[in-house]
Amino acid sequence: MAERNDILEKKTLKKSRLTVRILRLAAIGVLLYGVYMMALLLISDKLQVTEENNYYTQLALEWTTPNVRGAHGFEEEAISPFGTSEFSYPLIRKVGKGQEVVGEAQVKKRLFNSQSTIEYHTPFRDGLQQTAFYYPEDPRNGNSLETPGHPEVWSTLEQLHEGAVAELAFSTDRFMTPEELITELEAYDLDILWMPLHTGEFEEFTPGAWGGGGTDLTVNTVFGLTGGQSASDDFRSFSFIHRLDAETLQDSEEMMMNNIEELLEKKTVSYYERFLGLSFLEKRHEYLKENGFQAYGAVVTGPVKELLKLKDEVAVTGERLGQVELWNWENAEAF
Repeated sequence: MAERNDILEKKTLKKSRLTVRILRLAAIGVLLYGVYMMALLLISDKLQVTEENNYYTQLALEWTTPNVRGAHGFEEEAISPFGTSEFSYPLIRKVGKGQEVVGEAQVKKRLFNSQSTIEYHTPFRDGLQQTAFYYPEDPRNGNSLETPGHPEVWSTLEQLHEGAVAELAFSTDRFMTPEELITELEAYDLDILWMPLHTGEFEEFTPGAWGGGGTDLTVNTVFGLTGGQSASDDFRSFSFIHRLDAETLQDSEEMMMNNIEELLEKKTVSYYERFLGLSFLEKRHEYLKENGFQAYGAVVTGPVKELLKLKDEVAVTGERLGQVELWNWENAEAF
């Protein structure tokens, strides 16, 4: 009987030791996990990973989506054990002197760029709808092209109350430098917000998506100039230009080229092409550097009666009316 008790006692002791060992390993695992997550957070914070991704995703948005920007600041979720960073920020559109929230960008940056995503959520289907900008001539052969007219735009503006402001996009009847286009529009009380640029499409590369009926030509992967922005080395402070005009144009162009060069130097092709969606960025940069900026349209905003005056502007064609809001033209700049 005593021998049986000894065996039972040994078994109990062995189980107790195993339980203690398991608990010890579990405690060590929890401790190591905590240290790992703390180190991951410290590294991410020190390298400003989220701030940097926030800056570059907003740049890509501005270059490829006429008159849509990301709002200042972002909401960040806790970084995952696999290094995935998730954050979001509101999407805003300028109409008059005010800003309208049109949706939200949700960014998920994983360790692999090919698995990282940017999703745009808008309350209305056309929240980020691309405006078609028509080429005035075919870059492949220099032949003149036609631009479909939209007379209903002018009739709509005529019916709108003069106490309203609106957004208007249009193409131009010829390629123009941004300086020339600004000069063309300086007689009107309008803000120029965005210009589509010819960056070597059909000359240096074939765009991934484009359309044309033989007499007209558009690209879906539009690339444009907007008021420039720059960031400090730690991406905690920023400088913004709110519109394109004679005083700020050179700064905006230089900021754009600097940002492109930084992306090409610091990031991989998979980052700026797959993650940010900036296709043919290196070729676009080379073309802009060698040929300068060539615009073939613009997005402008201002009082509806001032926009109506563009009906008689020879250079304006292929016009599209955007968002309309109540009068806010005397307000301070919103962003």
